[in-house]
Amino acid sequence: MQLHTSESLKNQDGDFENFHYQLNDGERYQLTKGEADWLLNFVRGRYAIADHLLSNIEEDEDGELIYTIESFGMSEALQDDQCFPKAVMLSDDSTLQAIFFYSAFEVDAV
Repeated sequence: MQLHTSESLKNQDGDFENFHYQLNDGERYQLTKGEADWLLNFVRGRYAIADHLLSNIEEDEDGELIYTIESFGMSEALQDDQCFPKAVMLSDDSTLQAIFFYSAFEVDAV
């Protein structure tokens, strides 16, 4: 399956809505150095979205963090952190934030 990067997604940006950031379950995204720093040094152990990401990330042979999209868990975590559809403390200019914004959906309370 294709590995998305910040650069590959941003290269598709146009004048209208950027729905190409809406990724489906099983698609993979390589975190940037800044996104990895945010995850590992600022939100890990503090927010549900960090727990979700860490449970769906693998490290490749170059030490890059690869997130496999799991939209239900992502959506639940963003809601649990009470910032839906965005992640806490993550820049709106980051590609990962755009992925959350376009890919998350509201999960009905049970």
